[in-house]
Amino acid sequence: MISAAPRPARPSADDARPPVPSAAPERTRPDPADPAVADPGPIRPGPSNPGPRVPAPGDRPVVVGAVLTVFAVAIAVTIVRSPDGVVVSRDPGYTPLPVPLLLVPAALAMALTALLPRGRGTAGISVRRPRALRGETALLLGLAVSFPLLVPLLALPEDYVLLKAAMFLVVPPVVLALSARRRGPSIAIGRPAVSAWLILLPALTLGVLSTVGPFSTGGPATWPPLAVLLVSATATAITAGFGEELLYRRLLQTRLEALLGSWTGLLLASLLFGLMHVTSHGDGTWWEGAAQVIALQGTTGLALGMMWRRWRRLWVCVLAHLLLNGLGVLLHLVGLLGA
Repeated sequence: MISAAPRPARPSADDARPPVPSAAPERTRPDPADPAVADPGPIRPGPSNPGPRVPAPGDRPVVVGAVLTVFAVAIAVTIVRSPDGVVVSRDPGYTPLPVPLLLVPAALAMALTALLPRGRGTAGISVRRPRALRGETALLLGLAVSFPLLVPLLALPEDYVLLKAAMFLVVPPVVLALSARRRGPSIAIGRPAVSAWLILLPALTLGVLSTVGPFSTGGPATWPPLAVLLVSATATAITAGFGEELLYRRLLQTRLEALLGSWTGLLLASLLFGLMHVTSHGDGTWWEGAAQVIALQGTTGLALGMMWRRWRRLWVCVLAHLLLNGLGVLLHLVGLLGA
């Protein structure tokens, strides 16, 4: 007997419906809990996406203590070596003043900076490109260390201004700008909201008290011709008042903070800032001159660095530095107008 062929099954209502196209799969990051999710590949850093932010590391107490010891020893050596006082300039006419009195303006400025409110928001630093950060810091350290070593090799006094302009104002901004343009910034800097009038107080304290009053060593016995004075004051304002603050505070201290910790970066940048003055302000043997500039100019760098660390306003540091170098010149010019 031949059996009949089975009849085909009738399609159900669900089978008669047209298939619904599925949505395109999303490109997602792999889920650590689900290894089956594919990785679409790394997102390349660039100016619009410089990478994730990593908080700056904390300070190591041993390093902070070691650098503070260097400052303390330098101050003690300078006091013992100069019991009759120190003058802040090699120009004739300045009066020697005991080292503790010379340190009062910087100490008061640091105290005010610590006591005044920080403002709303954070002044912290986060790292975006660690490798670039290390390279930038190495470049800036090289500039800071090599500058005082190159100064004795200069043939003319005018070369000092040109060298400082090149090493402080040209090379660092250009190199860092090219790096940030290609791959994005290496760090991100917080900037708290704070009243500008409030943060003026430490800058004015440092600049004014260092120039006039009982903590000042006076001024030069004779002033240069007016034209020479104006040119030299302008060059000093640009290369020292702005250039030194740009290199040592905005660029170097910030990156040292990001690599080594907030206080460590401040202390090391201030130490290098003091040593930068050894060829122009140091007296005696090399170690005596180094101790003196660390004690005086380095402590001034601490005050300026604290202002930058607390509020991240470069103009405050620049204003304080301009007053340190130029308030005496300004008062002299006002006296000429009134004569």
